[in-house]
Amino acid sequence: MSSALPDNFPALVRTYGDKAYGFAFRLTHNEADARDLVQEAFTKALKNFDKFDRSRAFEPWFFRIMKNIFLDWMRRYERKYTTSIENTSPNEDRAWEEILPSAEQSPDEQLERNEEASVAMRALDSLPAHYKTAITLCDIEKYSYEEISKVMDCPVGTIRSRIHQGRVLLRQTYEKMLYQSEPIEG
Repeated sequence: MSSALPDNFPALVRTYGDKAYGFAFRLTHNEADARDLVQEAFTKALKNFDKFDRSRAFEPWFFRIMKNIFLDWMRRYERKYTTSIENTSPNEDRAWEEILPSAEQSPDEQLERNEEASVAMRALDSLPAHYKTAITLCDIEKYSYEEISKVMDCPVGTIRSRIHQGRVLLRQTYEKMLYQSEPIEG
């Protein structure tokens, strides 16, 4: 990296900062993590700006950096916090099912959103990262398949497949979660 800040980099940060934060927040669901993800992505983009092909659009290149950082975070988190439930639980008097936290949101979070939106977000969060990212970019961020292909660095056909399969899984998960959350009348 050259020691001088590229002339147009501050303008790129102003142009894409809010959109990057929105994407990061949808991936992380946490303000602090979203800010950290955006900051790390812009830092990495700046360090590698001399490798950026300026004849191409900045946004897909930058969002691919952000997606890769997020996936790295997820892999590190999973390695750090994954344990086999076949092992005995740390509390021998209780089974794993009694110890593991449920996927339910806190009452405060449930009050902030209506039930359907809450269920939809939980369903989206339960998807594997490659489906979640593709659906978020397509249906929430309104990227074209070609733009998503550039961000995720895979062919458009793969993107179409991931979006289709992800939507099928999302619908199934959403309906299952919604059905389970309906109160029993009696």
